[in-house]
Amino acid sequence: MIKKVVLALLAISGVVGHVFAQDKTCGTDQVYWQLKKDHPEYAAIEAQLEREIQDKLKNIDLKAVAKGTAVVYDVPIVVHVIHDYANENLSDNLIYNAVKHWTDTYMEQSADTASVIAAFKPIIGNAQIRFHLATKDPNGNPTKGITRHSSYKTSQGGEEAKLDNWPRDKYINIWFVRTMDADHLNAAAYSQYPSYVVNQPYSDGVICLYDYLDLDNTIPHEIGHALNLQHIWGNNNNAGVACGDDQVGDTPPTKGHLGGGCSPGNLNDTTCNNGQLVNAQNIMDYSGCAKMFTVGQVNRMRAAITSGTSQRNNLWSPANLTATGALDPVPDLAPTPEFSIEKGQKAGIPPAERSYFLCANDATTRFVFKNQSWNDTITGVQWTFGNGATTATSTSTTTVVNEFTQPGWVTVTMTATGNNSGSTTITNDHAVYAADNNPVPGPGYHQDFSSAAEMSKWPMFNYYNNTFKWQWFGNTGYNDGACVKYHGYDDRSNPEAYSGSQAYDFDDIFTPGLDLTVTPATEPLNMNFYTSGAYRSGSTVKDSLEIFVSNTCGAYWTKLSSLTDNNLLNKNRVSAEYTPGSQGDWIPQTINIPAAYRTNKTFFRFRYRPYDNANSFYMDDFSISQFPTEVKEAMAHPEEVSIYPNPSHGDTRMLFTTGVDGKVSYDIKDITGKTIYRNSAVYAPNSMQQQDIAANVFPASGLYIVTVTISNKTVTQKLVVEKN
Repeated sequence: MIKKVVLALLAISGVVGHVFAQDKTCGTDQVYWQLKKDHPEYAAIEAQLEREIQDKLKNIDLKAVAKGTAVVYDVPIVVHVIHDYANENLSDNLIYNAVKHWTDTYMEQSADTASVIAAFKPIIGNAQIRFHLATKDPNGNPTKGITRHSSYKTSQGGEEAKLDNWPRDKYINIWFVRTMDADHLNAAAYSQYPSYVVNQPYSDGVICLYDYLDLDNTIPHEIGHALNLQHIWGNNNNAGVACGDDQVGDTPPTKGHLGGGCSPGNLNDTTCNNGQLVNAQNIMDYSGCAKMFTVGQVNRMRAAITSGTSQRNNLWSPANLTATGALDPVPDLAPTPEFSIEKGQKAGIPPAERSYFLCANDATTRFVFKNQSWNDTITGVQWTFGNGATTATSTSTTTVVNEFTQPGWVTVTMTATGNNSGSTTITNDHAVYAADNNPVPGPGYHQDFSSAAEMSKWPMFNYYNNTFKWQWFGNTGYNDGACVKYHGYDDRSNPEAYSGSQAYDFDDIFTPGLDLTVTPATEPLNMNFYTSGAYRSGSTVKDSLEIFVSNTCGAYWTKLSSLTDNNLLNKNRVSAEYTPGSQGDWIPQTINIPAAYRTNKTFFRFRYRPYDNANSFYMDDFSISQFPTEVKEAMAHPEEVSIYPNPSHGDTRMLFTTGVDGKVSYDIKDITGKTIYRNSAVYAPNSMQQQDIAANVFPASGLYIVTVTISNKTVTQKLVVEKN
């Protein structure tokens, strides 16, 4: 059914404009076998449902079904569009047309059946099932049966992308996403057999790639699984491998077909069927020539939809049709106003990403706002902007603001007007940030985040409006009791929330503009800060902190560095939400600022990317200095000895301030107390000094004790050496 290797122009239902590589299959059986492994107790439910279906098949009115005069089952559905304002944000009209075609397929009214080969035309099945977009939501409010949710989860289609699910005893939930996650990488779509979601109602339904909305009967195929149909070769995902059967009498045994479309090879296939044709045009195949269900298949689906297993029999009940408004006319709804921030513009610089952060009082950069309103045909849009916008009001669908004259968070108000249902207004006071165009001196700049008020020029963006985000934190810090925190911890206490995987989420915090011009220009210049972090579970760490720089007022960003692994999450695994407890929980970070970005107006952006085992992360004590973080710290505390890097993977440095006589001695011992290195020297009195220790001093990886004596004062520290 879902084609494999053929390249075709995707022109179904108006989803056009690109050549689509049809290299995806159905993931239902993969999910089935995993659930079977994880929940062996579900096998008893499966067996009971099969006995029930077989009993129902004995009493089904075969003649009425065959004639198309049996009871028609009307079924409410809801379509959830999970998107990030790109092509996956399917229009209402595309969805309406697709639902009509799905119904035509189940009512044997689709034009596809005209091209079924003669051998199988007599057994084309009419399931007599009609699908209706609900007109009442679970709370009884009017709806068009379509929800929209902007989320990074559109890029990780799977269980965690099943957002906004409605009760499965009232609706069939169908989700559309941009791409599948790693667990379903080769799937275009998948659903669940009813016996395997009895205890997992939040998982029940169909999830599908948006460009398979109405491609090759993908959704009718998946609803077939939800009504207990197997693939025509059986319930494994290995089409074309071995002969198999699907518990349906009139679908011939087959290996199934992996692509090939309506080719002579597929249509004339007699493998597995004693020289007789197999049903390559069956919707439950992968041939790419999906045209029909058989009579036996529709009888089986009709038996499943009258079963109480996973509450299928309530979907079409008169009470539920009333509760969901499935048979009612589509209501006129006031528009749901919504807008996106598009790629900005600056002369001579190609826009790379959505521009939420640009300079105030800079006519060369432009914020771009795009109308994304839905729930009605939008006939008019009115915008109002604060912060002294050069475009104070606008009626354009896409509006460009050339300049905000006042720095800070910008208030944006948008009113969307429908064709016959009035207007609705939204206001967002954190949509975009206009940065102060007057930079502060960079060398010597220091921010310790000691109060929430200091964050006014350090804007934090939570792009997907979720709980994973940057925030000011007043309960811990490196030098005081405050810092900035990325809240990445999720205890997953509610299994139905399915919010545990943060993969593809990201959030940003920006610095003020800094004047980084220095004299001489060759003088070293570093960005210094301290971090502390952990992960919640597992052993694989995929979180990252990406540091970007811009000298174009945010119009374009260049990545300077990325912190990962133990350089980021130094406290390793902590099962509860992590909070640093002492200064020893923090590690220093130093990033050299290249000469090209030592301009009179430079911004930095910290982008945190969590993953599915994330915990909380902390950052503090940001500064710009000619010295790296360790040197800067030693200068601030001359009585201390700084040893870095620690852990060390090569040469090691000691940084210290000498005493009045300049005499310094030091020795290094292994954990047995054996001295492996000793030295002494006389330096300039009362001066900052740096002493290198070569990597070959250390015979092996391990813990070493370094003792330094400065003018009769002794300091002892631990050093961890990790040799490759």
